Amino acid sequence: MQLKVFIDLDSPLILPINYNHILQGIIYTAANTSNGKFTRNLHDEGVSSDSNDKFKLFCFSKIIGHYLIVDNQIHFDKSIFFEIRSVDPYFIHLVYESFSNYGICFKNRVFKPRLKLENKIITDSCIYVQMLSPIVAIEKTDDNQTKYLSPRDLEFISYLCNNFSKKYQTYYHNLPSSDLDFVVSEVSFRDKCVTKFKGILVNAWNCRLYIQGSPEYLTFIYNVGLGSKNSQGFGMINIIEE
Repeated sequence: MQLKVFIDLDSPLILPINYNHILQGIIYTAANTSNGKFTRNLHDEGVSSDSNDKFKLFCFSKIIGHYLIVDNQIHFDKSIFFEIRSVDPYFIHLVYESFSNYGICFKNRVFKPRLKLENKIITDSCIYVQMLSPIVAIEKTDDNQTKYLSPRDLEFISYLCNNFSKKYQTYYHNLPSSDLDFVVSEVSFRDKCVTKFKGILVNAWNCRLYIQGSPEYLTFIYNVGLGSKNSQGFGMINIIEE
């Protein structure tokens, strides 16, 4: 399920360039207002499976709108938009209920958003996508260090496949009956996005992909996102109509 959020600004909204943690905090705070126990469990424990993998199973986009970069801050003016998705409709409804009743607070400013709930069901077996928030793919090295993968790395596609399978098993407690096929369509070094989340450096990519598989599985990844760190604002896809 998807929640689209539209906010009209009467004066610029000024945020740090690395604002993902702010948007994540707004989402968690909204869900917590509606159901504190559920949200604390999701935040602290995630959704676990028999394989002990744990995921939050939601993702959110970048803030979309006209902006300027001034003194290492991002200044949004006029209007902004962002989107939240989850495979769990209950989580989306918690956030929707709070945004509807109490608005959205950025620092000391409270905004009354326009909200739109959707439940997109993909019926095609192949989709062409670009990233609404950049994708993160990681693996652990032999000395337990984090290695960020590029779409040009051979391991990138196998990582996406394994990551999808683990997420699906976590939510449904069954392995998917077939794999997804990923083909990187367009990527250049200009698509690399280096950012920080709570002081931790993250390498992500704004690539385009062809994804082929069961419409059920494509709908699943549309809602949970691709790759790692989805609940930190990475890996949300946008379907391109060719």
